[in-house]
Amino acid sequence: MTRNILFAVLEKLIKVSRQSKTKFVLMGGIAVSVFASPRATYDIDAIISLEDEKLKDFLDLLKKEGFKFDRRYPIKFIQNLPFITFYYPPYKTYVDLFVARNEFQHEILKRARKVKLDKLKLSIISPEDLILVKLHSGREKDMEDVRQIILENKTKLDFNYLRKWSKLLNLKVFLKDEMRSLGIMEMKK
Repeated sequence: MTRNILFAVLEKLIKVSRQSKTKFVLMGGIAVSVFASPRATYDIDAIISLEDEKLKDFLDLLKKEGFKFDRRYPIKFIQNLPFITFYYPPYKTYVDLFVARNEFQHEILKRARKVKLDKLKLSIISPEDLILVKLHSGREKDMEDVRQIILENKTKLDFNYLRKWSKLLNLKVFLKDEMRSLGIMEMKK
């Protein structure tokens, strides 16, 4: 049932994205389920390419589709990252959209992968970028996701990319600890 609800909300997001000519890339629990053992999730997390001049039109389209959000101050900040939280009342579903503003976030959008889940064609964050995003969050649930993604994709991961960005994002020590705890490999450099 939760899956059907999330997919119904995703269909609405895809419609708004097309109409506003914006690109969003899924991350969070839905993306984890693509790269590792599925786990329960009750919301949608994504990153979006949304220029300031398109914000009002984008929000108007969300409202037209039945989404609720803080109209007065739609953009909030967490760890200096801008995001918009909105809610779809019929399905009691929250969506957190991080607005791409820095080089790494734009890299996430460029490296996204197209996947088909049921009848939906979705853009999903790459497993490497998902690992980095979850390391940045640092919550225990996210660290468990990191371990699962690494374990289930260790032969396919781009470790050079992980090394480069973990260093640039000041996450190298965390990535190294996770890989060491899994017995995967020593990080060099």
